[in-house]
Amino acid sequence: MDTVRVGIIGIGNMGSGHFKSIMGGKVPGMTLTAVADIRPERLDWAAGEAPEVARFDDAIKMLDSGLIDAAIVATPHYFHPVYVTEALKRDIHVLSEKPAGVYTKAVREVNELAARSKATYAIMFNQRTNCVYRKMKEIVDSGSMGNIRRTNWIITDWYRSQSYYDSGAWRATWSGEGGGVLMNQCPHNLDLWQWICGMPTKVRAFCHEGAWHDIEVEDDVTAYVEYENGATGVFVTT
Repeated sequence: MDTVRVGIIGIGNMGSGHFKSIMGGKVPGMTLTAVADIRPERLDWAAGEAPEVARFDDAIKMLDSGLIDAAIVATPHYFHPVYVTEALKRDIHVLSEKPAGVYTKAVREVNELAARSKATYAIMFNQRTNCVYRKMKEIVDSGSMGNIRRTNWIITDWYRSQSYYDSGAWRATWSGEGGGVLMNQCPHNLDLWQWICGMPTKVRAFCHEGAWHDIEVEDDVTAYVEYENGATGVFVTT
């Protein structure tokens, strides 16, 4: 396969970013052949930007169209496992925006399906490509500086204003997003923390909902963890 034909499910904020990157030639070996969205104005936007790209108001129809080899899922969180599952059932490669899902059960089912599928499944944890974090992992994995005894991960500078949360009715709601900072910004940092330092065996956490914004979900979190080797760690985010 010299060129991968890609379809995007959801062309809102993140999906439109992928749209522009692919159409702008920033992803070698990839061509955008289809998009799907339930909002007519977004499909109209896509038509204006790239009329040659097929448009669907139903993602399943796009998956069944035969026009794509891979899909990017950029919908609100609850729909991530839904469309990932549908893609994998059709042996279509799929890249999902984070998080993998809202419910543990749904994510585990997707992981089990991915293990059986001929297609590749990945999540958009793009911070792993950062040379700083890659070097950190290399040093930790090498053991050249000894074993980790304590970790302290503080991420309080990925600030989001109230206008950000007000920009979409699904944002910062239990029904639309499934959580706050832990489901939106911090999956990247939780992924890096676990990727570099390993998975803890015990977690105790404190979450404060609407501490700094007029929202119903958590925007202030402190977690204390313990590792199998006796090491401890703290994770703080707002």
